[in-house]
Amino acid sequence: MMFGEGRVSRKVHYFATCMVALGAYISTFWILASNSWMQTPAGYAFENGRIIPEDWWEVIFNPSQPFRFVHMSLAALIATAFVVAGVAAWHLYRNHQDAVARRMFSMALWMLTFVVPLQIVAGDVHGLNTLEHQPAKVAAMEAYWKNEPEREGMPMVVLAWPDPHLEKNLFSLEIPG
Repeated sequence: MMFGEGRVSRKVHYFATCMVALGAYISTFWILASNSWMQTPAGYAFENGRIIPEDWWEVIFNPSQPFRFVHMSLAALIATAFVVAGVAAWHLYRNHQDAVARRMFSMALWMLTFVVPLQIVAGDVHGLNTLEHQPAKVAAMEAYWKNEPEREGMPMVVLAWPDPHLEKNLFSLEIPG
């Protein structure tokens, strides 16, 4: 979009930029729908050893897809805000009076102020969804070797040195539960 500025009207340039962003967002949706289906498959049947889609709505909007999509969308906004803040900070470092850089920096920080807390909540909700559908995966992420149905009172493993042959942690730093 950088090289189109000045070659077309501002409205056409803005429209083209929005269309590129929309296209990237749509691609994100389909990539995450595919990946989510591999994690929490739904809407299919086995026939003669083959997987046959029965309900495309369930295939696309499987149990983990909305959580993954929100989580990744917020992550993209956070990454973008940090890039904008970094570029603005660099400009401000070189020229303290740059009004455009000050506005960029302010907008990026305001974006981060609102989006980071949303990402924390979205990540937690996504983790709870994963716990519901893939408890063994969550146990592995938390450095537990057995999938305990009742996690109340279990310590939180902050750091661990696992031994896959013995199926235990050789060392772990834990916070009592």
